[in-house]
Amino acid sequence: MLTLACPSCGAAEAFRSKASVFAVCSFCKSTLVRQDMDLSAVGKMSELQDDMTPLQIGCQGTYAGKRFELIGRLKVGYSDGFWNEWYALFADGSPGWLAEAQGFYAMCFEVATREIPSSNALTPGTNVRLTAQSVFQVEDIRQVKCLYSEGELPLFATQGRESTSVDLTGPDNGMATIEYAGSDVRVFSGSYQEFDDFNFNNLRKLDGW
Repeated sequence: MLTLACPSCGAAEAFRSKASVFAVCSFCKSTLVRQDMDLSAVGKMSELQDDMTPLQIGCQGTYAGKRFELIGRLKVGYSDGFWNEWYALFADGSPGWLAEAQGFYAMCFEVATREIPSSNALTPGTNVRLTAQSVFQVEDIRQVKCLYSEGELPLFATQGRESTSVDLTGPDNGMATIEYAGSDVRVFSGSYQEFDDFNFNNLRKLDGW
């Protein structure tokens, strides 16, 4: 774990993942960019309007028999709503992303793929071969932006960050996402899992949970 001082308020900011390059100070809400051992403040994060998620930073769970902890969150908005993308750190140090949208939960991982078509070439129903063994079908294409972020993240998740998000489905509860953010293209694949099967602990205290 790497601990650095927030340049705005001096509070200790811990980076648990080696891939994390961005964080939001839990004390003063400054947005921080990490370059090696240096932190720079690049703005402030507005307060979050409660979205009643049962998850939170520090929540732990299990996927494919491996324990993980949520260490960051990206709240993504589009014209008709929003979803949460939780940055997960597994016990072996490997990262993942837990997607939370409309009561559905999916764990996914960044994958190295062959050349991906441009977002303009994709429409709902298009088949996309992400690897030699996996073919997914485009389900939705949305223009999205970052509404809120917290904790530590492996990307510059400043408020208002814009991207094109392509959601894909596959066999056996499989899912995938392609994110086009300027010249950067990131691809993730994984699978849906029932909430109870994650065996979460340290959930938020909410009425009804």
